[in-house]
Parts: sequence; C-alpha cells; structure tokens
Amino acid sequence: MAIMNVTRNVKNQFSDDKNLAMRINFYKKYTTNKYNFADWLFDKYDFKENMKILELGCGNGSHWDDKIETLPNGCSLVLSDFSEGMLDLVRKKFSTSENVSIKKIDIQEIPFENETFDVVIANHMLFHVPDLNKALLEVKRVLKGNGIFYSATDGNGGIFKMIKLTTKEYKELVEGAVKFEPTSTAFTEQLPFNLQNGSEILSKYFKNVQRFDYENILAITNTQDLIEWLKSTKSISGYSDESLLNLYNYFEDIRVKDGAINIPRETGVFISVK
Repeated sequence: MAIMNVTRNVKNQFSDDKNLAMRINFYKKYTTNKYNFADWLFDKYDFKENMKILELGCGNGSHWDDKIETLPNGCSLVLSDFSEGMLDLVRKKFSTSENVSIKKIDIQEIPFENETFDVVIANHMLFHVPDLNKALLEVKRVLKGNGIFYSATDGNGGIFKMIKLTTKEYKELVEGAVKFEPTSTAFTEQLPFNLQNGSEILSKYFKNVQRFDYENILAITNTQDLIEWLKSTKSISGYSDESLLNLYNYFEDIRVKDGAINIPRETGVFISVK
C-alpha cells in the first residue's frame, strides 16, 4: 500500500510539466553560479560515436533542447518518462529527430533486453522510486559491460536543512515568533537517494562509483517565490495556512535582515560503471 501511495503521489506531481517548469525557472532566476547546471552535467557525460543512450525520467526534455545535435555520430537516444503528460511535450520537441525515440517507461520494469545500452541516465528521479533496489537492478541489467550510469540527485542540506531548523529552533531564533510546527514530515524526511548515501547505495550494484558536486548558492530576493517553489517540490497538504504563514515569516525575516535568502543548492551527480 505504501508503494502504491508513493507511485500515485509522484504521478500526480508530474502529470504535466507545471511543477517542473516552475522549479527550472526558479533556479535560473536565483542561481549565482553562471555555469548552468545542465551544461555542467552534459560536460560530465562521456558520449562516444555509435553509443546507445537511455534516459529515464526525462521530464519535459528541456535539458536536451540544444544538445541533441551535439551527440556524436551514430548515437541513438531513448527519452523516457512514466508520465504521458511529460512525454507529450517531449514528442512535440523531438519527434522529428531521427536519432531520438520516445517511450513510456517505469524504471522498475525497463522493457529492453539485457545489455542494450552503453549509457543510462536517471537524473533527480531515483528519490521518487518506490522500489529502488528493483530499479537499480533493472538499470544494471540493460547496461552493457563497462556501461555508464549517470544519476544526479540532491543532498539533505541546503533548503532541507533550513526547514529542519525552523521546526526545531525557530522560536529561539526569532524573539516572539510563533514556532513553526508542520503536521506533515514532507520537508524534514531525508531523501531516500541523496548525495550523502548515494555512493553506498550504488556500490552494491556497480564496480566503480564517483561523486561530483555542483557548487551553487541561490540568492532569493522574493520570499513568496521560495514558498511557491517549496509547494512544487513536496506535498504540503498537511500544512495549515497558519503554519505556511509562519514559514513565510521565518524566511522573510532572513530576507529583510540579509537582503536575500541565501541557500546552498546541494546537488551533484554520481557516475557509476557496470
């Protein structure tokens, strides 16, 4: 039942690209690292001629907008997601690209033969997967020998650390403030797959795992933008209007005091070899 609930929540969150597009625009607006994350990530990819590449959880495919034509000669790319809403957007963008195919795929049941792909990509999606063991076994199965698996994810620091701080110490930090005590644990639970535990998890399936961190700080000057971003990333159905107002006030106090809400964006990528 728990796995079914997780799957339903993820499908609802990513039924279209509204939430994803909002997050991408939020990062673009407030990032202080001018080396775009997508460019940084693609510079980590080691694509060679005639490679077969599979991306799982491609979302709206926006990170490929100016990258398809840069693929080496003979490469074929499968862009996949388990949201039809996302795939409709991907089809509109890339249906005329001869080296791109688009397919609905659940990472827990990848519909390809053993050792089909030279590269598999699963960025910022493994922490959504109900059965991570099953998913990683499937990734390993469809990878060729010495194939490469790229998996970007977030850490448990940054904004998540700040939210935990509000739940524990807000009253002590801000004199006379109402303590922020959400009834949901959505913001305080650790991501199941994160920068801190990713190496340990992946090492059970792959022989060589490397972690690369993308250094960035978000300098947020509009507190409501931050609240809307939080709403797009986690379920906050258990939060009362009063709790959300207290959360807003907490961050607004920081913005007024410092001129901006400076939050480290703790993210990076694991590169694993089969």
